[in-house]
Amino acid sequence: MIQRILLLALVLLAFTMPTEAITYQELKTSPQFKLVHTRSMNGSMESGGLYIYLNTYSIEALRYAPPQYSLRGTYYVVMDTSYQSTIDERQLTVDYDTNYSLATLVHSSRIMNPSPSMMALIEASESKSGLAMTEVDVAKYTFDGATKPMHYVNDTRKFPLNRNNTIMYDIADAMFMSVYQQHFDDIVVQ
Repeated sequence: MIQRILLLALVLLAFTMPTEAITYQELKTSPQFKLVHTRSMNGSMESGGLYIYLNTYSIEALRYAPPQYSLRGTYYVVMDTSYQSTIDERQLTVDYDTNYSLATLVHSSRIMNPSPSMMALIEASESKSGLAMTEVDVAKYTFDGATKPMHYVNDTRKFPLNRNNTIMYDIADAMFMSVYQQHFDDIVVQ
């Protein structure tokens, strides 16, 4: 009896494990994948580059306690160069504090000082973005979906996400936009 239960558990585990690989064609054509960032490596995009796609169907809300939010989602980094054509699958968890959104900073500075200097607003927005992230490498694929060996160790510490890190900031904002239908920096906490 115990052997049957163990065998049944093993069979169920085998069928519930994620085994789907992703192809570059699927990233480009499926509506669930949003192109968040592109960068040319050698002049024109026809010769390859860096592409980042967000899987909008993978985003889940881990915390909803305004002004604090936490979201987790999957994104893909596509490297298409003459020496490498790979897709890296990564999971990103972002904690959002809308007390530090640009709209909240502008609103707060106007209440404290009716004519805030633009320099003071820029300094405030650069000192703290209100975002912290954790990133985990999930898998690596070729363009046709074959898995490749991974050679990195994941660090699960939370790091503050600076607005100057435009790639990660754009991914975090796209996640927020997908779930709450507004950009993170447009929210005003009063």
